[in-house]
Amino acid sequence: LRAAGADLAAQRAAVLAAVLGDDGEVCLFLRGSAIPSDDNWQLDLNANTWKLSAETPLDSLIAKARLCAQPCPALVHVGGVTHGGELFIDLEAVGVLSVVSPRSKQILQHAAASLALSPFMETVRLFTVGLDEAVDVAGVAGDAGFFGGDGVEQVDSLDAALDAAAMSLGSTFNATRAASTLALRVAGAGGESWEPAIVIAAGQHDPSELAHLSVVRSSGRGLAVMIDAAVETGGEGRGWLLRAEGDFHVVEPLGLRLQPVGCDAAEIAAVADLLQAADLQLTPSAPVVHPAAHAAATAPRFVDSEWALMVRVLGPVEVNSRVGVAAEFERSKALELVVWLSQHRRRPTRNSARTALWDLDVRDATFANVVSDARRALARAVTPPTGEEWIARTLSEDLPLHELVVTDAAILAARVDHARGLHALDAIDVLRPGLELLTGMPFAGTGYLWPDAEGITSSLVLLATNAAIELARHYLSLGDVDGVFWATGQGLKVLSGHEELIGLRMRAQARCGDLAGVRHEWETYERALAADPWAAAEPSPKLVALRHELLTATDLVQSRAG
Repeated sequence: LRAAGADLAAQRAAVLAAVLGDDGEVCLFLRGSAIPSDDNWQLDLNANTWKLSAETPLDSLIAKARLCAQPCPALVHVGGVTHGGELFIDLEAVGVLSVVSPRSKQILQHAAASLALSPFMETVRLFTVGLDEAVDVAGVAGDAGFFGGDGVEQVDSLDAALDAAAMSLGSTFNATRAASTLALRVAGAGGESWEPAIVIAAGQHDPSELAHLSVVRSSGRGLAVMIDAAVETGGEGRGWLLRAEGDFHVVEPLGLRLQPVGCDAAEIAAVADLLQAADLQLTPSAPVVHPAAHAAATAPRFVDSEWALMVRVLGPVEVNSRVGVAAEFERSKALELVVWLSQHRRRPTRNSARTALWDLDVRDATFANVVSDARRALARAVTPPTGEEWIARTLSEDLPLHELVVTDAAILAARVDHARGLHALDAIDVLRPGLELLTGMPFAGTGYLWPDAEGITSSLVLLATNAAIELARHYLSLGDVDGVFWATGQGLKVLSGHEELIGLRMRAQARCGDLAGVRHEWETYERALAADPWAAAEPSPKLVALRHELLTATDLVQSRAG
């Protein structure tokens, strides 16, 4: 509204109502004709509206919005439009909004409550008639009731409310002979804010009071009235009217069908209680919970992704179904192709596969036979989804593997990622099923050349050993020595003599006070070094220091106990 205010005031137009669409689109219904100077606004000549797209960035409206303050302080939410969006009406711009409905009391109470809580009520005066009785019945605390705050006054009759509003407006009626209050606000004329006086009246009204209202009513001159009675406007007939029609309400003269918003006495009382509670002194009574611990405790349970076939690479290579049916390949290259595809999800091309699997060029027919054998073997193990193949048939270079064909390494990696930051017990529940997939060195029993050349083997070894270390540490923190031995044993299947895994086993033995066990783990480590021609000739200084620390500390404890 502020972004459009300057343009509208310059062309002697004003906003009567606005619809905020569900998607964020803004539609302004105007009094008078005006052409937007900003391309963000779209003019509809037939409906006399300006529309602002939901995609318009707010930054593009800043320059225009700085030209004026809030141009429509008497804007009130009326209800939800049936075809989508929320309708707001500027009570001052329309002058008088009549409400003829079985729920008129609730509708007026909602309007008064929303205006009473508006940040623009610092200078606006609101006069209510016949509303506070319902609130008092609900037992709202306070002598003045909900509608008795600053800027809000309760009066006994419509006539009294109109007189009070006229006095609060002062010279506004004279100042608006040549320009509307919207134009005066935009221009900042006289250094005043030119705020309206709003009257919301419910109950029985004397015909003379309604006749008086029809005389003093005005549009855009400072006086805004919302009343639960139809008000005649001379030869022009009825002005703005919200009337019930079947299950909906209709706003005239716009012709919009809507569901009005309203508040009953209990809801008003609940709002009043909430506002009073905001002033209460807070007294901390709940126990302090560490954020990290709370986050870990409420972590969602891990669920494996859907899969139909698993390519086992953390040990002997094979392809199994969920029920343990192994895929039987007629050609060893067909199995190797499936394994290669499982490790190259991003760009699985035919040419790359042929280059990796053969060090010499092979005929197209040979490669086609290998692909066909791989498809048949996978389909014999598990029937693929209808209309699909486990290895897709394409007319391009791509040779993608179906998303329901997964690897044990991918499942383990997902569990490791999920376990980060969890409590020990929760992390163990997540990690252990993944570690159960480890059966040996990656690609054990194969002569594949491409995994080592591409660093895949090293990555899988690192994944497996890190997962085993993480699980063993959690077991050790809980004092579960058997769990430590199981977890480290799984990791040592992948890489025997791993220093960190051996160190965890030594610590577990020391925790049991078993010096012989600590020495046994050390001797196992030395034998692994001797059997590995690629290992360092000397033991790790880190493990040497750990052995000395554990044996010395255990000896000291035992000597003191003796």
